[in-house]
Amino acid sequence: MKQKILLDQHFKNILRNKLILAYIMKDHLEEYANSSIGEIMKCIEPQGDVPLHTHLISGHRNENNEDDVSVVFDSLVYASLPHNKGRIAMIINLEAQGELKGRSHVLSRANYYNSRNISMQVNEFFDHAQYDDIVKVVSIWIVFNAPKHKQNCINRYRMVEEHIIGNACEEEKYFDKQQILVLYLGYKESEYISMNILRILADNGMDYEKKNEALEKYDIRLKGGLAKEVRSMCDYGDYVEKMGTEKGIAQGLQRGIQQGLLQGKKEGILEGKEHERLEAIHSLTKTLKLSVDEAMDALQIPIEEKTYYLNLLNKKAQ
Repeated sequence: MKQKILLDQHFKNILRNKLILAYIMKDHLEEYANSSIGEIMKCIEPQGDVPLHTHLISGHRNENNEDDVSVVFDSLVYASLPHNKGRIAMIINLEAQGELKGRSHVLSRANYYNSRNISMQVNEFFDHAQYDDIVKVVSIWIVFNAPKHKQNCINRYRMVEEHIIGNACEEEKYFDKQQILVLYLGYKESEYISMNILRILADNGMDYEKKNEALEKYDIRLKGGLAKEVRSMCDYGDYVEKMGTEKGIAQGLQRGIQQGLLQGKKEGILEGKEHERLEAIHSLTKTLKLSVDEAMDALQIPIEEKTYYLNLLNKKAQ
């Protein structure tokens, strides 16, 4: 539904905010652990010596190969290192995951996303004669509604060197090209500031003023675009309540219509059914602020009948 899509977008926009990104990078990427938040923010989306795609922080990145399917990332960030600003050293993909459900496991998807972010670097970051120039890719998955046994957990997956026989060593920069991080949010205080910030932002029971007050503990003050997104997110509790009410109304109306079909005469039933549906559509658009199309979807009105009811509503409005 449109409202759910907009809600997901608010989550993604918050994750694209440079201040929030900086806290995540400082806590979970060792390359930025010893840098200040201000220094890290300057490393995000730099104008460097490598051609950059536009809209890295704002908006979706739709990366497409001619011989493969399109991939849409929640957020794709290019970053340099604090000691070498201006040269892209890392591509960070952040994904907001509501629940651990879906046809594919989170880790399988993260591996695929990382692979695509490496393959798309060909002829842009490196060519087939200079594989050493491959830029490190990191996929960070933030799970908001984690199972109880996983809440407040942080998992990292990376390539490491194992000495099966002997002690021959290679420099880490040649094999440390991919990393996956999964942050399972919970309700308890965490030792990591970024986890607490994300927990506060995702708390549906906390209004805007309380979130603003809680975030000040971490020197975050809501303003500008971040304030706008957080205000929108604070409507989430109302959204859930409204969706539950909408579903109940729709189910009740459907039962009422079915019972009417069993009790009345055919001609009278048809008129009654039309009247009930028109009133229901009108009620949903007023009380739940749904569009006419969304209201008809909620009432499970068949596609082929929508135009008919839309015409009736237009006549009623005249």
